[in-house]
Amino acid sequence: MNPWIGLLKKEWRISKLWIWTTVGIVIAVNIVAYLFALKYDEPIAMFVPSLIVTSLHAFYMLMFMALSLQTEAKRLHLWLHTSQPVFRLVSAKLLIAFGSLLVSLFVSALFTYIASLEIKERYFNEEMWNHELFIQSGMLAVLSIVLLSVHMAVLCLFYWVIYRICKQMIPKLSGLIVALIYFLLGWLFSQFMKTNIFEWLTGWGKVAVPGITFEYNATEGWIMIQKIETISIGAGVFYGIMAILVFCSSIWLIDRKVEV
Repeated sequence: MNPWIGLLKKEWRISKLWIWTTVGIVIAVNIVAYLFALKYDEPIAMFVPSLIVTSLHAFYMLMFMALSLQTEAKRLHLWLHTSQPVFRLVSAKLLIAFGSLLVSLFVSALFTYIASLEIKERYFNEEMWNHELFIQSGMLAVLSIVLLSVHMAVLCLFYWVIYRICKQMIPKLSGLIVALIYFLLGWLFSQFMKTNIFEWLTGWGKVAVPGITFEYNATEGWIMIQKIETISIGAGVFYGIMAILVFCSSIWLIDRKVEV
């Protein structure tokens, strides 16, 4: 068997309970919301919870990685003392986390889409609803959730590594030190975001994308209005490079500094 396939199967085996549980929670929440919507004859009672659940998927990979890494911490000597390089060990976790995110997010987004159709039927006239624009905006929102979830998973890995190193050096203060490092790095980055250098790095390649807003008109009722939003390719490239650097730094630290 290919060692890489073997790692993926192992990650799937130890994570499948989490994966099916999250999908089950998504389905259960939406079914309960649907029953409330039927009881009170109000489609918003389904749409709002469904939208919230979909948005919370931004934290999906963070929670997945935190639980998975905590599981490995209990048997760190077995996890790291293998013939596989650290890069494969960690990337297998990220790949399974990413795949399970897509499954859960697809199910959740599908419920949200169905709920939105009920909102449309109740509150919008056909002339006031641009279905193509709604789908485009929804896809952009889903893409943003996916990218944010990946970014947070990489940060989770980095701070877990810092925690493991601190636990080796100062066990009793490891949690406090990681918290201080987290707030210090956050503060430093917030200051960096105010500089011209940050604007130069992230402000290029601005592209107009479709967006929507909703307004209530006394005559027409609820109206969907198209608006143009701007996203920066430079920002995507910058945060992508940052995520890669943080990931590589984490791999290097695990390989060189984390003891078992």
